[in-house]
Amino acid sequence: MGNKTFNRVMFVVLIAAASCGEKKDTVSAKIMEIANSGTSGRAIFKNTKKGVKLTLTLVGKKNTRVATHIHSGDECDYTDGSTALGHWNPTDEAHGYWGAEKHHSGDLGNIYLNSSGNGELVILDKKKRWSLEKATKESLVGKTIIIHSGYDDGKTQPTGNAGPRIGCGKIGNGDIGK
Repeated sequence: MGNKTFNRVMFVVLIAAASCGEKKDTVSAKIMEIANSGTSGRAIFKNTKKGVKLTLTLVGKKNTRVATHIHSGDECDYTDGSTALGHWNPTDEAHGYWGAEKHHSGDLGNIYLNSSGNGELVILDKKKRWSLEKATKESLVGKTIIIHSGYDDGKTQPTGNAGPRIGCGKIGNGDIGK
């Protein structure tokens, strides 16, 4: 192998190695309906100077409130959502509302779907509970986001009495759906 070829190969290897450790600015999930619920949407998690920001947009049943949580499973089955497993709770805290003194890192709260069936939830994680890096305890990558049919009461353990699962999306790079 000549010097020029060797240098080119090393350059490519170095660029590839550098990009492996590159920080992610955005991860997302395409939310698909479970059991013909009519619920769909998108969750976008973005690194900002103030922390990770979630923007969750949903379309579903008009004039309702639905609960949403991050779950610890790494897949969606779209039949009953059971493969998404339970709430993601790396800090081993009691269930509650986002921002309360104690809550799961996956407790996102409720979203109101208006008279057109559209809703949005925006959360800024200022306490560094979330990370977009794959190899951390706080990593969102590979988790699932679940939409429940009911209202999360913020009290009932461990799920908030939020009802059946009606939407699911896997959090990762780009939209991950069916």
